[in-house]
Amino acid sequence: MIFMKIGVGRACLLFVLFLTVPHVASAQVVINEVMYNPKGNDTGREWIELYNTGSSDVTMVVGSGKGSWRIGDSSNHTLIDPAGGIGRGSLIIPAGGYTILANDPTELISGEYAGGSYSVIKSSISLNNTGLTVSLVDGNGVVADSFSYTKDMGGNDDGTSLQKSGSSWLAALPTPGVSNAADSYVPPVTDASTTQATNDTIPAQSNAAPAPVSSYVPPPVPQLFADAGGDRTVIVGADTQFNGRAYNRQKENVEHVRFLWNFGDGSTADGPTVVHHYEYPGRYAAMLTIAENLDAVSDRIIVTAEPAKLAFDVPSDGSVAIKNYAGRDLDLSGWIVRSSGQMFTLPEHSVILNGETMRIPQKTLKFWSGAQTELDYPNGVIVLHANESSGASVSTPVPVPSPAASVAPAPRTRVAPAADPIPEADVSTETAADTTSTGSSEAQTAAAAAAVSSNSMYWWLGALALSALAGGAVLAVRRIRAGEWDIVEET
Repeated sequence: MIFMKIGVGRACLLFVLFLTVPHVASAQVVINEVMYNPKGNDTGREWIELYNTGSSDVTMVVGSGKGSWRIGDSSNHTLIDPAGGIGRGSLIIPAGGYTILANDPTELISGEYAGGSYSVIKSSISLNNTGLTVSLVDGNGVVADSFSYTKDMGGNDDGTSLQKSGSSWLAALPTPGVSNAADSYVPPVTDASTTQATNDTIPAQSNAAPAPVSSYVPPPVPQLFADAGGDRTVIVGADTQFNGRAYNRQKENVEHVRFLWNFGDGSTADGPTVVHHYEYPGRYAAMLTIAENLDAVSDRIIVTAEPAKLAFDVPSDGSVAIKNYAGRDLDLSGWIVRSSGQMFTLPEHSVILNGETMRIPQKTLKFWSGAQTELDYPNGVIVLHANESSGASVSTPVPVPSPAASVAPAPRTRVAPAADPIPEADVSTETAADTTSTGSSEAQTAAAAAAVSSNSMYWWLGALALSALAGGAVLAVRRIRAGEWDIVEET
């Protein structure tokens, strides 16, 4: 009974530890910096920085399910995994590391805080400009940290953010993803008259240390952005339309700029909307570059070109037939029909409509197609052999063996005549062998007769003569072995 009590006590202790360990881990994460009212337009530019004060990594859980984390302002907001394409980095806050929760991750990543390696996670935060309490709720529903601010603390439309400094907060130039400023930001004095008046009213203090000023210099703010669309999968030989977009910080389209496309296969194009088709399967990095005066920005997408779904038939009249099963029209310009060292190249704009067949006659090919004919990409890489398909079932003729293959005689061994009478069992065995030989000879004669024309009398006469000779030879061997013929040896 005592052992059972100890066991139950240990189990309860382990259960309590199990429940408290996640909370302890999440308690390492604190709200470290808040940009609640950026200078200028607030739309999409508000963000909150989290800092992991512990010695171990902490992984946040996104979504609205059990164990998910939330950031609270006037309501609790869920997090979105950056692996889905919104934001960057991961859900892991490394020990001593930072993570940014942003209303618009794209605005933060490519805007005034471009650069950095910290993670940026999407959350639909909405921070009041007059004051609010911000809270971080972990997966157990426990408030891991909270912070209340008012506009009198600073960071109110003046280019600064509120940053944690020990147990207090100060207003300084933003430091996303790096250590907070040590002192509040003091804007430099630029008006000479104001400076002089200040010097006249404040006694000179030669021993006073100058007020510390943050050395952080924000990078230039981009004014132009490029959008090449999303990653896509296309079919080899099929025309695909690419649409580009240029826009400014207000998400407004920018006109009168140059669009330059590089499709990653050696081809380029110019214009906001272009059409291109890939000639070979593979994965390509397509790049859109937008230039305006001295500014140039780029956007890259991944294009996966899959093999076209075709059937390649070789009819008996020497032509070829290519059928399109791709689900869209295909441009096979430059593709090659090759046969026994001869080749035919399809001319420009050789388009096969969806579900239709392109028939190329023998007189156009200028050679006879056959079982050795193949269809190649423009670079000579084979696509299909004769009567093959990459997209539908195609009946392939079964080759019929030639008559010559069925009449090839098997090697035979000559049997020497014996001096003594052959026992009855041996005679029957030999007779069976001779019968088989005779049958083989007759099969050879029949096969040879089938291989020649019925109108050739000479072939028929020759076949009959061969049959008579074979039969006579077999009869002679039988009589010699049975002793019906006497062999006289002359001296």
